[in-house]
Amino acid sequence: MKPLVSVVIPTFNCEGIMKDCLESVKKQTYKPVEIIVVDSFSTDNTAKIAAKYGKVYSFGKDPKDLNTYAAPFQRNYGGKKAKGKYIYWIDSDMRLTPRLVASAIKALEKNNADAVIVPEVSYGESFWANCRALEKACYNRSDRSYTDAARVIKKTVWDKLKGLNAHLGSTDDYDFQTRLDAKGYKTIKIKQYVRHYEGRLTLMKQIKKKFIYGKTALGYFKKYQARGRKLAGQYSRPEFLQHHDLLIKDPLHAVGMIIMKFVEYAAGFTGLVYAMIVPQKIQLRES
Repeated sequence: MKPLVSVVIPTFNCEGIMKDCLESVKKQTYKPVEIIVVDSFSTDNTAKIAAKYGKVYSFGKDPKDLNTYAAPFQRNYGGKKAKGKYIYWIDSDMRLTPRLVASAIKALEKNNADAVIVPEVSYGESFWANCRALEKACYNRSDRSYTDAARVIKKTVWDKLKGLNAHLGSTDDYDFQTRLDAKGYKTIKIKQYVRHYEGRLTLMKQIKKKFIYGKTALGYFKKYQARGRKLAGQYSRPEFLQHHDLLIKDPLHAVGMIIMKFVEYAAGFTGLVYAMIVPQKIQLRES
């Protein structure tokens, strides 16, 4: 019998996109797969929809608190509940291609690896979503991008590393990959991709998102301040220059992408400064 794979999905008020995500997991050619949804007390039908596909746990932030980032806490909670030999943590706006899990597990076992990086391909219905898609295309050109981080991991490795450092907020994936590398665990990157649905992405949505990310990034900067080169790479994204031919082929969205990144950096920096002035606290609960 093939080893069980636990797919962990943190959620909060995402009923409009949840079904597509869960259907993509359900339709995987690889079996067996368990679906673990950790819902942060959604006020819509997210939990009800998820319950038709797998186990749903209620854990996360107060639903009235919109300015904190609880996803890594939810991922850790799901990791503790996981029974599989492997954990694959995704987000509710991701759609898996049918053979993705099978390809990841095959690559893990064939290469005697501990973790797998799955490239993301973005898509959506707005101009800014297309700009985001171009950005991701630049990253995916690299054998190992500064933005790459494993999402498929051996459960034993996950447990030894004690999961994600949730207090680092939005940089939890970067930190986890750094710790994987530091401990000598083998990470590989596969060619199969996961589709990341951006919907009708707007600049205002990105400003709000990156502001929250900036508030949670302070701990990451403090932890890795001695690794200036890596920090510079993760936040300057040199892939744009390395793969400029993609930008030349699509100048309209290239200009839009540059504008979007400038706005995102400004929002993130503002959030970072805010975190330096106002202590950040997150209150979690469980039911």
